Amino acid sequence: MHNKLVHKETGDSISVTIASDGGKNTVLLVTGTILHEGDSSFDIIDTSVLTGKPTGLRLDSMVFLVESGLKVMLKYRDQPHIVPLEGRGRVDLDWIGGLIGHDLDLVCKGVGSFFIVLDISKMGV
Repeated sequence: MHNKLVHKETGDSISVTIASDGGKNTVLLVTGTILHEGDSSFDIIDTSVLTGKPTGLRLDSMVFLVESGLKVMLKYRDQPHIVPLEGRGRVDLDWIGGLIGHDLDLVCKGVGSFFIVLDISKMGV
């Protein structure tokens, strides 16, 4: 399932694809091209469409490719943690128990394209 999200002020859009949605975890592909310098923030996960309707999400790992000139940050609205992404790499959060929260936002600053794969465990299912 592909979901196109459009930022109201900047008009920038991203695509969120549920690559896998099992009983205990889900894998999301998040990609887009940001064309405006202003900050663009997107609520990338709607838990009501996930199998089991989880009450929380634990970010276990991610792979990312972010074009030079663009900074991408992942953050839960109900937690103080911010995961900044720039360049390319892999982040393994499983060894610290993952990052737990509910509403996961993606914030883009600058101009460029990105591709992110999120491995998420479902909580409260």
